[in-house]
Amino acid sequence: MTPLFALLFDALDSRLGLRRPGRTVANKVFPHHWSFLLGEVALFSFVVLVATGTFLTFFYRPSTELVTYAGSSPLYRGVQLPEAFASVIRLSEEVPGGLMMRRIHRAASHLFIASTVLHMLRILLTGAFRKPREPNYHIGLLLLTLALAEGFVGYSLPYDSLAGTGIRIAYSELLSFPVIGDQLAFWVFGGEFPTGDLIPRFFVFHVMLIPGLIIALIGVHLALLVRQRHTQFPRRGIDGHRMVVGKPLWPAQFQESTTLILWIGGLLTASAVLIPWSDITLLGPYIPGEVGNNAQPDWFLFWVDGMLRILPPVEVDLPGVTISGPFIAGIVLPTLVFGALIAYPFLERKVYRLRGEWHVLSNPLEIPLRAAMSIGTFSFVLIVSAAATNDILSRLTGIPIEGLTRFFRLTAVFVPPLLAFLLYWYSKRRLARTGLRVASAEVDADTRLGAGSLRT
Repeated sequence: MTPLFALLFDALDSRLGLRRPGRTVANKVFPHHWSFLLGEVALFSFVVLVATGTFLTFFYRPSTELVTYAGSSPLYRGVQLPEAFASVIRLSEEVPGGLMMRRIHRAASHLFIASTVLHMLRILLTGAFRKPREPNYHIGLLLLTLALAEGFVGYSLPYDSLAGTGIRIAYSELLSFPVIGDQLAFWVFGGEFPTGDLIPRFFVFHVMLIPGLIIALIGVHLALLVRQRHTQFPRRGIDGHRMVVGKPLWPAQFQESTTLILWIGGLLTASAVLIPWSDITLLGPYIPGEVGNNAQPDWFLFWVDGMLRILPPVEVDLPGVTISGPFIAGIVLPTLVFGALIAYPFLERKVYRLRGEWHVLSNPLEIPLRAAMSIGTFSFVLIVSAAATNDILSRLTGIPIEGLTRFFRLTAVFVPPLLAFLLYWYSKRRLARTGLRVASAEVDADTRLGAGSLRT
């Protein structure tokens, strides 16, 4: 068999010239650290999403038209349901393996978003965004934004009561845009909510537009990763700016990645068997005009929902336009969070007057500005995410929801800057005690030490 494959490869190589670039890719060195696998987890989860999502599209019906359900579920037999909701019930109850595929798809979506968030957090904390990797860092932020959007339209497609609540909020957010709100809502929803064009458009977003953008950006992201040297943590006695220490892609890294794929597949399948993901039967279909208690979105949008809950009902009147509270909480504040993440690499480079290329990662406590920015941004996100559960916390603790809302307002305003200041102060003191200082303009690409961004 081996000579046959060798002959096949030689034939392809004579026509496509695969040997030299293939050898270059196979010999690319990957440093060993568990956090470097987070990006692979996100990639493999996305592959699972595409595979299971393709199966689900064979049976899903993107329509809000009412149909009389005649399937095997006794809870809805003979009841008029939106066709999208009825098709999901039919898929779960009657299609062999349908419920398993839905649950794997749902679990993979959570894993994809969670691993993407953790991957971006690792890059931010360790300084992997530094020159020459700023383009890949910003591509990663765009991928994270698309992942959040894909998750939102995905959990909206069943058109259950939870999805309807989220869709209604999204429609209100689009309307809140000054001047162009009506046009934006029409372009996305196709008319005044609820409209029959809603689910077909979300279906196109979910299975074509957003996945296509994600696939294209992943391709560019991986191409840049192959083109550039891999970052690594500092190692004593090794100049990591000139030498990468690790294992080659083939066969060592390939074996580790294959093992990771098998673990991910096994865990996703086990979760589909043991955890009742995507059980929409008890939620019921979305009925316009009825407001239920299903108010919490999926966890990755808690932070936006929390800001909508705790921001006071304010309106800012400007000449010709009115800025509403929902626009500030749902559009302006999330934009500021992502804007801070986008701008930070340039800010750090300017503040510390960094020059040259940087291939060695660093401890965030060694960069006071980075430590302060990270704790301030993510503590704010966590606090407002917790605020999205204020109704649940009120029921569990007996504290009036008004009191919890005031508590989250105060903590969201004062705790993040306080934590940022304290960590900035601690980081400065730590540098003073250890005798290290942040690299300055006198440290260029030819004189940096292997310890990374710091020198004695």
